[in-house]
Amino acid sequence: MKFSEIAFKMLRKEAKRYKLFILCNVASTAILYSFISIMLNKQFMDNSIVDPMISSNIYAPTLFIFVFSLIFIPYSQNVFIRARQKDYGILLSIGMTENEVRKSVLIENFIMWMAALIIGLMAGTILSLFFLWTIHNIIGIQQINIAIPIITYGIVIVYSAVLFVISLGLNVYRMMKSTIYEKIKYAQNAEIGKFCNVIFIITGVLLTIIAIIVMYISSDIWMISFFLAFIGSLIIFFNGEILIDYFQKKNYKKYLKNIFLLSDIKYYYSKNKNIFFINTWLIFVILFFSTLSLVNYPSMVKYSAIYHPFHMTYCEFKGDFKPLNSTKVKYIVEESNNSIKNEASVKFLRNNAFTIFSVDDVNKSLKRNYKVKQNSFIYVHPYDINDGYEYTDIKTNITSINIKYNKGERNFSCNSTIVNPLFGQINCISQNILLVNEKDYQWIASNGMDYFSGTLHLYNFSNWRNSEIIVNRMTNELLKNNGLAAKDSFYKISSRIEAYNTGVRSSKFLIFNLIYVCFLLYCAALIMLHYKLKMEYKDEKAKYFSLYRIGIQEEEIKKVLSRKILIMYFLPLIYGAIMDVFFGQFAFNLHVLTLTVIFVFAIVHFIIYKVYFNIYYKRFILELFKKGRG
Repeated sequence: MKFSEIAFKMLRKEAKRYKLFILCNVASTAILYSFISIMLNKQFMDNSIVDPMISSNIYAPTLFIFVFSLIFIPYSQNVFIRARQKDYGILLSIGMTENEVRKSVLIENFIMWMAALIIGLMAGTILSLFFLWTIHNIIGIQQINIAIPIITYGIVIVYSAVLFVISLGLNVYRMMKSTIYEKIKYAQNAEIGKFCNVIFIITGVLLTIIAIIVMYISSDIWMISFFLAFIGSLIIFFNGEILIDYFQKKNYKKYLKNIFLLSDIKYYYSKNKNIFFINTWLIFVILFFSTLSLVNYPSMVKYSAIYHPFHMTYCEFKGDFKPLNSTKVKYIVEESNNSIKNEASVKFLRNNAFTIFSVDDVNKSLKRNYKVKQNSFIYVHPYDINDGYEYTDIKTNITSINIKYNKGERNFSCNSTIVNPLFGQINCISQNILLVNEKDYQWIASNGMDYFSGTLHLYNFSNWRNSEIIVNRMTNELLKNNGLAAKDSFYKISSRIEAYNTGVRSSKFLIFNLIYVCFLLYCAALIMLHYKLKMEYKDEKAKYFSLYRIGIQEEEIKKVLSRKILIMYFLPLIYGAIMDVFFGQFAFNLHVLTLTVIFVFAIVHFIIYKVYFNIYYKRFILELFKKGRG
């Protein structure tokens, strides 16, 4: 029999491993493609079609999917080649040359990668269509055509190919450097730490504590905090088995009483530490994103009102600009089964940098009590301090400005600063807002050389939630009267209902993204666990069959298997939950919600563990006893 025939027979025998390898790569490719295709959809990313508040929600999930693929694709290939090490060692031992083995490895991996890539791109196209259907029918954005950017295929192919070549090259190099004996015994010896030390554990814990301290000291350097926590967990997980050695030295009698269980846990921890580490951060991302999705929706609705205190606002400018006719406005409102609750107008001055209001107008319209001395101003940061965002410009203030007029310049100094959204998010109003007293305002209006005047028209309705038709008709009237284009955002009418609808759509899209990503990441975590257990299934069965023959009882086998799989499932959850509590408190300031998400996830995770273990154990015992009888 030729070596190629022997290799082919071994390949057929291990077909299940190939299926799992292909499944992992198909999943990674499909997920990556679906996100990139949406991000490269020109209509979806066009600000005139889709509000940036909605479209920007695609960036963070796409970044996480890129990082996930960067880990998951090389990992699945690495595990597969490790599982095949024994087969390659046997082929070398019966006379196959290293070049022949290397050629066999390259060919079979290339064929599997191509199969996974093609199937993954097909699956990714289906997921992209599902994505677009969701945007149309659930998010409510109807203007986007169902189109798949061709360039997406190229990006995914190149990205996948680069990962494949680098990962395969490193794995083949490591495989060729090992001896035949090491290849045959690789399954038993892989990943056991040679330089583990309790000092490394202490170092990892200290780095994690420093990360938490750094996070609470300054939010500006949260990336450093996250990096320190990541490195700390890496050191802890890759030296974790030393804790069992430490326990053995300190509690030798207790160790002897549980020697079979503890030695088995140490062995499997050493072989699966990379699984623990990767799944820990996958679970952390799932918990964090799940909390974010719960926090996001009510905050979007809440702040659409805060940043739009008036239900409808538009700007009138001096000159040829034609404002809306009051009689026409009243007619449209009443025709829409609504009514005008109150109406006001506020004058303002603008140049390229600043918008100036009279403090008297602001106090009257917004029921405030601001006071400004002559030749001074109040500088306004137009934000709500509790909206959950960080505004670095709040820490910087303008100390003075010079107003040019025909005799020179007049200096105005900053009297104080306030943080308040005032009239809200209006396109014709700049971010640099100044409040001056009425006398100074009149002087600037009469003498300021580079300032033009305008008026804000402010409306409140009896039912702002029923004002969408009103705003749309007013917008059409304003555009028609002044010959403006719909894309001219400077003159756009600002309304609470539009902000609310945009916030709701943005929240829905973000929640869909996060649920979608969390579900896929969780499936990936479960696949990684299943993949690892599947790779070791044959060796496990042989080991327990030997123990069964020398008298170990079925209950003892069940106990050890149960604890092994329990640790694989719940060690990442425990560590990920601890990280989520600290980072969740920092990001959301909601202990109860974070803990609730962790609790619910733990219950779901435990149910999945129980179902999986029961299926795994029944099959394991059935095959074990069948082998014993044979």
